[in-house]
Order: sequence, then structure tokens, then C-alpha cells
Amino acid sequence: MNSINLISRMKLVYLDVESTGPDMLSGEDIINFGTTALIALVSGISNGCTEKLLAAPEYELRERFKSNYEFVIAQVMSELQNPIFAELRPLMSGKIGMICETVHLEFKELVSMIVPDASSLRMMGLSTTRKIAAKNKVVFGTGDYWRAPTLTANMGFLRAISQTGMSLLTLEHRPPALTGD
Repeated sequence: MNSINLISRMKLVYLDVESTGPDMLSGEDIINFGTTALIALVSGISNGCTEKLLAAPEYELRERFKSNYEFVIAQVMSELQNPIFAELRPLMSGKIGMICETVHLEFKELVSMIVPDASSLRMMGLSTTRKIAAKNKVVFGTGDYWRAPTLTANMGFLRAISQTGMSLLTLEHRPPALTGD
């Protein structure tokens, strides 16, 4: 399975923020993508390039990935043992996908819906710290505003949020490496 097959299992719906708000949809119908989830969707590793990477000479891979070489190889091995799309398929199937403008700046035209940054009041009320970055408050806060779980591998942010006593709707996945072809 590749990312196109996975995304094709989602509902394609245009949400007009002016006329559609979080009260019009069930959180069960919608999913807010975090940056790491989008990386999983576009990574060469999750889209069939594992064999090609393993076939390349080690010196080429070390030159290409520099200090990330060990991480990339671990991701390749993890993908071979446990394909991430098998993990994401039940979380995404039948959902309306959305990303906020902040994530969109990094990943244009990947999902069917892009909404303006609309962070929830409770998320924006948190102090910005090293562990609770402003960008993440916007990304996760937009999901919170729409009552949509945010699909993410950003466990550091989630731990920091849980330490504030706040709970967020999230769906977790393992972190992917971004590789291209």
C-alpha cells in the first residue's frame, strides 16, 4: 500500500470554515494531521523504497544521510517488520482529513482539506515554553478547536501537555524518517 491508496480511503469533503464549524461534525468523522503524520505519508521508506535503500552501498547512505544514517536504517528495518500504513489505515479510513495552515506551509496539497489556523482558547491559554512551542499549540490547538484527534508522533509535546493537566484528542504513530527518491 502507498500513500495514495491510504488517502483514497478517506472522505473527500471541502469544509468551508465560514459556514462549517466544529459543532457541525463529529470528532469521529475528522482527523487533524500533524507534521509527523504527513512525513509518514510522503516518506520513501513508507512508500516502497526500503529495498532500494538496503541495496545501496553503506558509504553512499552515510554520505546522503550524514549523522541520521543510523536513524534511517532503523526506520527501514522498522518499516520492513511493521509497515506504518498498516498502522495508519484503521485510524484514517473513512475520516475527513485536515491540516492547519502552519502544517500546510510545510506540506502543500497532501490531504483533502486545509483549514485556517484556529487554535482552541484553552490551548492558546497555555504558556509557550521550550516543550510547548507556539507552532505546536497552533497545530494541536486547531485539532482541539475542531474536536478532531491530531495524528502525530510528537510524544514530547503530548507529555508536556499532559503535565499541564490538559488532555487532547490524539492518535499516535511511530516517528518516520523523511527520505526522498
